[in-house]
Amino acid sequence: TLWKALKLLEVHPDDLMTVLGLPRLSKIEHIKISDRNSPRASRGWWTDPMSMVDEHVETLKLANLHILDISRCYLHDIDAKLLCEVLNNIEVVNANRANFTDEQLLAIFQGMNDSTRMKTLILNTTEEIEEEDLFADLSHISPDLLAKALTKLEKVQISDACLTSDQLEALVKYMNNESNIEELGIANNDVSEIDPEEFAKAMNRLEKLDLSGTNLGGQERPNTFFKLMVVSTNLKVLDLGFNSFINNNNRSLNPKVFAKALNKIEHLRMVGVDISDVQAQQFFKRMCVQTKIKELHFEDCKYDMSLINPNFLASGLNKLTKLKMANSSINGPQCLEFFVRMAQFTKLQYLDFSFLDLCGVPTDILAEALNKVEKVILADCHMTEDQSTSLFKTVAISTNINYLDLSLISVEHIPAEVLAQGAVKIETLKLVDSDLLREQIEEILLQVSSTTKLKLLEVSFEDAFAIDDEVIERSGLKELRVSEDYEYDEENWMQFYFP
Repeated sequence: TLWKALKLLEVHPDDLMTVLGLPRLSKIEHIKISDRNSPRASRGWWTDPMSMVDEHVETLKLANLHILDISRCYLHDIDAKLLCEVLNNIEVVNANRANFTDEQLLAIFQGMNDSTRMKTLILNTTEEIEEEDLFADLSHISPDLLAKALTKLEKVQISDACLTSDQLEALVKYMNNESNIEELGIANNDVSEIDPEEFAKAMNRLEKLDLSGTNLGGQERPNTFFKLMVVSTNLKVLDLGFNSFINNNNRSLNPKVFAKALNKIEHLRMVGVDISDVQAQQFFKRMCVQTKIKELHFEDCKYDMSLINPNFLASGLNKLTKLKMANSSINGPQCLEFFVRMAQFTKLQYLDFSFLDLCGVPTDILAEALNKVEKVILADCHMTEDQSTSLFKTVAISTNINYLDLSLISVEHIPAEVLAQGAVKIETLKLVDSDLLREQIEEILLQVSSTTKLKLLEVSFEDAFAIDDEVIERSGLKELRVSEDYEYDEENWMQFYFP
């Protein structure tokens, strides 16, 4: 059972026969295949992307796979019928941005329509694009075949798949009749021409839905989708990113309907959404009064934040468990009220306020509020020297913080002992491009012991370069991570499957 449940993180196609030939690994259920951007490639074992061939896929037929990850693999040399047979015999197929031919895709969907074990299919996601990425184009598949095949699955991620209006209409039609789909990602496929009533019924049957970049606000009757959400919906997770809900061709969206609908969602993503000032006002007012939202990602939304009552905003946001509001338009009074209430009581366990100006929040209030939260990300925030020093003093006494990211914020003014005493009370501390002094890093490393919490410290290459080798040898730190450039977290796209 132990070996059966093992997940192989990365296997090159040429190694499949060797790996699956091992008795202990023959029953393995989860394999990730990679032929580029892998550790072996980075060490020079091979340099050019290598296509998978029939022999590799024949090997997979011998395994009893439950999960197959072939994301970003080159599959175009494989026989279409063989590929169809193998993929339709696996429950979870992650083929995100894999390179298929039109013939292969057609065969896969024909096989899926006839008979399939597949329950999850990931073809394209909305994650960050890499230089060599290729996107599966499904526009050549007949609408009826596409819809029939997909409605046999439970989880479908086909964002950026060039779906036509006819294909989307057919998918909606079959979803309203008989469908197994529970989670659907159709981001960046235009839904503006789809019948609003049929679309609303189909989408509200789902539990998880990604409609980012779909021009939803451009539908003939944009209220329809949200009105049905207010009355009855199964949706728990919804991504509306990069849509505009301000008047489109005089098609108005009722602010109160919009607010009531969104506050029925448990996990709501609204990145880059264009909403009216009144819609935003009603959204936060409703959140204050009655909401089911537990997680909110609200970033780069265009509206006038000054119209929103600070009390409504602060009360609503502190009801959440997870808040990502980086680079938002929150103003001084709103920010102050948010942290004042947070210091008194909050349900938040995750807070990302990166790129915001926190200088107007009193030092003691900011420190007390942040220390109530398990994960805090404040990358490139404007903080005073007193605020950052006070934070580490408070952490040193007692804290709930397990993860703290203060990258791109200078901490060189904090006394080394104060910084270290606070740092070792946190499990993960990121201080990339934070102007760390040699004595600060070394003091942190020397204070780590079996009785302290710090397990991972991430710093800049320039800062780590100055550390004395003897200090590193003496330190009890499990991982010192060195980064050349700071990479802002994480979770910038909706994941439909967590391997």
